[in-house]
Amino acid sequence: MAKYNVPLTGWANITVTVETDETDPEKIVELAQDEAGASLCHHCASQTNNSLDLGDEWTACRDPKTGTVEVYKETDA
Repeated sequence: MAKYNVPLTGWANITVTVETDETDPEKIVELAQDEAGASLCHHCASQTNNSLDLGDEWTACRDPKTGTVEVYKETDA
């Protein structure tokens, strides 16, 4: 029986909290992108029949109407 490798693409997201005095949303996004990172648990990373690449580039979400980046100031609960 033949085996086939099939690349499948999905979508993942990450939220990064940055502490800064900067107020420019574009610069805050740059700081977050510098800090962004994701990893897999041992079980997920060791699957022999599957491989998962999380990549290393993250793109900020933008408001579809204005095109501005979405940056939300953290508030005390």
